Amino acid sequence: MPDSLPTEVTVLTDVNVLAIALTEDHPAHKDVFPWIQNALDGPNVLLVFDYYPLRARYLMTSNFGVDDVAARNAIQSLVRSPARIISATETTLLKAYEISAAKNHDVYDSFIVALARAYDADYLVTTDRDFDDLCEGEDVKYANPIPAEKHEKLTLIDG
Repeated sequence: MPDSLPTEVTVLTDVNVLAIALTEDHPAHKDVFPWIQNALDGPNVLLVFDYYPLRARYLMTSNFGVDDVAARNAIQSLVRSPARIISATETTLLKAYEISAAKNHDVYDSFIVALARAYDADYLVTTDRDFDDLCEGEDVKYANPIPAEKHEKLTLIDG
């Protein structure tokens, strides 16, 4: 994580970052939460793909051991926050496949880049470590706030 986080930027995350940020006892919570907090309480804007709250709740309860009620409350709080809930369009989906083919990368990660393009995100914050090449030539900056030594011990999901 950078010494100081960028300000007055738009941040798009993956589902793992959301789930980890909403799980206070997760080992990587302190690494990712500042990105979310600066978007909810500070000068940044958080973009949340509309399916991710549902998927994050599943990840929290199934993989992180969060109680169902606690997970539901955390997700509802996120949805009620200043975060912007965004959706994919037909164009976004087609762009994801174009990016995937052009950059020889999986379509799930390419979809996040397509969302970043569609919503002019400044930062793409993800737990994935293979976004350097994917974000090369893109307007969005890639950030993975989880240190490499901690990353190996985490349970994460694709998509």
